[in-house]
Amino acid sequence: MSPGIGTRFRRLPFCDRLLLLVIGGWSIFGLLDNYFVRHDPTYGGGPFRGLSSIFIWAAIAGTIAYSLIWQQRRPATYGISFNLGGVASLAVLAVIHVYLLISGKFVLSPTDSFVWGAVGAFMEELAFRAIAIDRFILLMEGVENKVFWAILASSALWSVPHITSKSLSQLVGGIFIGGLFFGYVYYKSRSILLTAWIHGVANVGYPGGVLIAALYCVISFADWTIWTWNKPKQGLR
Repeated sequence: MSPGIGTRFRRLPFCDRLLLLVIGGWSIFGLLDNYFVRHDPTYGGGPFRGLSSIFIWAAIAGTIAYSLIWQQRRPATYGISFNLGGVASLAVLAVIHVYLLISGKFVLSPTDSFVWGAVGAFMEELAFRAIAIDRFILLMEGVENKVFWAILASSALWSVPHITSKSLSQLVGGIFIGGLFFGYVYYKSRSILLTAWIHGVANVGYPGGVLIAALYCVISFADWTIWTWNKPKQGLR
């Protein structure tokens, strides 16, 4: 008899359990925040919303940093690397950018919020795609079609914050189905680059997409150089 979901959750490494809890909290907070923004004229979110987002992002980034340092994981574990999928995603993105430049559609018009929107998109893809899908797959070990169910669960979790801010057609057609597509692209490529770029462009336009691509490349380059540097040492043990 296979162990229950609670037992499987407790068997996950501490960092993975913490990340799932933070992401779940983020989803619930987003649901409540969007509800009050839409239904309470006196609630503006304002600094509270910004500080809460920073706190959640910092908790995720800090936990990942801890796992990289103390558990000797690589950013590739979280969908950020120059592996085959990452390089292929970068090549696809380069082709898209060349096409946009030739057609004159690539317009950089930064706004005051483009950094905020780009980082938010990057963190959402990191959390709801790379972290959630891979951990859900571990939790569903032994379940038939576990990858499908993991992608479905991650898309549902990502949809929760939008329940109170989107119409039913937007929620199903744009958010949930979009989440399934993003989840499939991530799982096949093992890279969040394309999904994060699309998400960032949808949020704040091409300046956000460029920032996301640059951020991805910086982290991936660090991942590649550190791994390459340590590889000969590991071989001498």
